[in-house]
Amino acid sequence: MYADEKAQRKVSLALIWHFHQPDYRDPTGVGDMVLPWVRLHCCRAYTDMAWLLERHPQVRATVSISPVLADQIDDLAHGRCGDRFLDLSLRAAEELSSMDRIEILRGFFMIDWERSIRPIPRYWYLLHKRGRDLKTIDLERVAGRFTEGEMRDLQVLFNLAWMGSMARNTQPVVQNLLNKGHDFTEIEKRVLLDAQEKLISQVLPRWRALAARGQIELCTTPYYHPILPLLIDTDSARESMPGASLPPRIQRPADARQQIERAIEGHRRHFGTPPSGLWPSEGAVSQETAEMIANSRVSWIASDEMVLRRSETNNGERPSENAHYQPWRVVSDDHEVAVFFRDRILSDLVAFSYSSNPPSEAVADLMTRLARIGGMSLEARNGGPSDGALVTIVLDGENPWEQYLDSGRPFLEALYRALSTPLHDGVVIETTTPSQWLSKECSYQTISRLHGGSWVDGSLRVWIGHPETNQAWSLIGSAGQVLDTLGQDLAPENREEALDHLFVAQGSDWSWWYGDDFITETPEAFDALFRARLLKIYELTGEATPPKLRRPISPAAAKGQSIVLLREPWSLITPVINGRAAPYVDWQGAGVYRPGQHMGRMYRSTSLIEALHYGCDPTELYLRLDISKPPGGAESLGELMLQLLASDREIDIMMPLRHGSSDCQAVSHVEGGKNLRLGRICFGDIVEIAIPFEPLDLPGGETLLIAVRLLIGGVEIERIPRYGHLKVRVPRGDLHMSDWQA
Repeated sequence: MYADEKAQRKVSLALIWHFHQPDYRDPTGVGDMVLPWVRLHCCRAYTDMAWLLERHPQVRATVSISPVLADQIDDLAHGRCGDRFLDLSLRAAEELSSMDRIEILRGFFMIDWERSIRPIPRYWYLLHKRGRDLKTIDLERVAGRFTEGEMRDLQVLFNLAWMGSMARNTQPVVQNLLNKGHDFTEIEKRVLLDAQEKLISQVLPRWRALAARGQIELCTTPYYHPILPLLIDTDSARESMPGASLPPRIQRPADARQQIERAIEGHRRHFGTPPSGLWPSEGAVSQETAEMIANSRVSWIASDEMVLRRSETNNGERPSENAHYQPWRVVSDDHEVAVFFRDRILSDLVAFSYSSNPPSEAVADLMTRLARIGGMSLEARNGGPSDGALVTIVLDGENPWEQYLDSGRPFLEALYRALSTPLHDGVVIETTTPSQWLSKECSYQTISRLHGGSWVDGSLRVWIGHPETNQAWSLIGSAGQVLDTLGQDLAPENREEALDHLFVAQGSDWSWWYGDDFITETPEAFDALFRARLLKIYELTGEATPPKLRRPISPAAAKGQSIVLLREPWSLITPVINGRAAPYVDWQGAGVYRPGQHMGRMYRSTSLIEALHYGCDPTELYLRLDISKPPGGAESLGELMLQLLASDREIDIMMPLRHGSSDCQAVSHVEGGKNLRLGRICFGDIVEIAIPFEPLDLPGGETLLIAVRLLIGGVEIERIPRYGHLKVRVPRGDLHMSDWQA
């Protein structure tokens, strides 16, 4: 009885921290990341979490690092790419263009205002000078009010605020800049960014070292973080969503196997050994998913307790309420995989609730809950090993700490100290890892049918079933069919690159932001990155691009794209098309878009197209491009492709970009696909273009999405706008401007 009683007073805790970011690398080949979150999380969560475990060597934990995240960290660490926000940070304040200023004012307050901005008086002042509600702010006008010193302070403070606890407590440069608070110099900014670079270079080596000394277990995820059950079969969603409207059925099990196999090899490449465990993206599993993973020789996976409750055991029953306090197993042929199930209450308390509480009280509550579980009888825990309950806590290891005091350090320090003291309320609480637990001599009950679901309500609703997510899946399915049909007819290098783009597009992150569940400050970037990956497949295969793929999927993304404009059209215009810059009054009332400079660690270039002006009158669409003189003063710059997307078709208009005047040529989706000469282009001091509406059968009130591509030798050198489209509405006769402005 003594041994049994002792076993009943013990609980093992498996902490699994999940690190992941989607592939932010520019799919056009420039190399830089469109968004800065990999770099900034390296300076905070990815460094802090390792540092805190180093300080508490008695605590064991498991860390899931997605291969696509490890790839991007490695790229940053070795200078193979930067990101757009880093480019803006590096630029001297006195050299910032008006577009740079607007981008900085829009993006450099993307951090928790209460936890990270309010404590820094200068940062808080700059936020209020810009304004808190972007929907009501004219950023072009506001940008003109900021001095060079204020812009430089904002560059520094954004990057400084993203430095985590480790940097704040051990890096003198960070401490000194926090103490100074304002009036920073370009040299100080450069020193701060150099400190960031050093932190990034240490991230993967720190985690490798923790794994080498046995304190942590490193596991992986499917390579680009796809929802495996949906990738195997989109109709698997009906198991948890029987009444949902789903896209046409897609079944790509071979892609799912590739995402798993590539993840195992990627993990070996980054960390030296293959992983024993795998956290399926978003904890999304199904019977078919688990069997596929078992056949890949991975030892364990994890999901959510709601998935277990809806699964069937080998005797046809549902598991009991507390059955998730032991691992289960799924058997496939001669292989099996253990399945650990997260305690959703405890995991969600850490992820969402404890940040609002004093750290000592939050940790005390967690330890009390763990002790209570440890005091359960073996029967209440549904059997399993005789040495106590296993509690699995799984959550995002990066985003929650933005809501915590001091990036989560006080809470995690208190938690790790408590876990370093085994006895709590008469219960022994020890940390473990899934592989350590599986090394024990014990048997596990079998799941005969694993429910298809995720950590979100035990379902897959976030990633399918909404019109926007369904459209995304339809686009993935169409692109996959193109590759399947062409098969080995493609050059091997083109097929491999196209497959990579397809695998990236299968990632869960893009669908996470579609639909009504979640809001992001950068919907246009996520939408454009997703569609750009699929667009590359059609470019590499030479197949015609579906018009739907050139349009933003979500209204939020389409609305987000408009904020990059310096000015929308505000009056009808009828300019003289002669290629001369004067008189400027011809273009008064036009919309104006100015691309910012794109500068990276490996690529430094300025845009050939300095500005795009656009507008119309009741009969024609007008565009003006201000183009930089190329080296050597070449008379020809290749050609322009003007892409017009109407409600039911795509119109591509090709224009030679050489000095003088030329006709334009519409080459597709016009008059049943026939070529049609229309419009004119003049290239002198500037490029001016006029395109009549009537030959294109564009009626008044029709909304047009516009993009301009600069091609040299058939290769896209530049696109305006870089992602998404500009919008105009064809006027209805002499109606007022408000009747047609998009």
